[in-house]
Amino acid sequence: MHKKTLLEKVTAAKQEIADAESNLEQALGEIQVAPRADKMAVSEVVKEAFTKLKAARTNLTELEGLVLADED
Repeated sequence: MHKKTLLEKVTAAKQEIADAESNLEQALGEIQVAPRADKMAVSEVVKEAFTKLKAARTNLTELEGLVLADED
């Protein structure tokens, strides 16, 4: 795969992650007004998803750095 194509895919994935993070933050805000029982179950799922998204963003950033360093 060409570096340009790879970097384009990394950029697109980073944007999708940013969008998902934004959606999760909005969902967390909505959960705060939910009944307590619903709040506990859903908030754990959302928290786990947000943690996975952060890890994916970190991995993509590292991958992007490796690809860019390879160009030098």
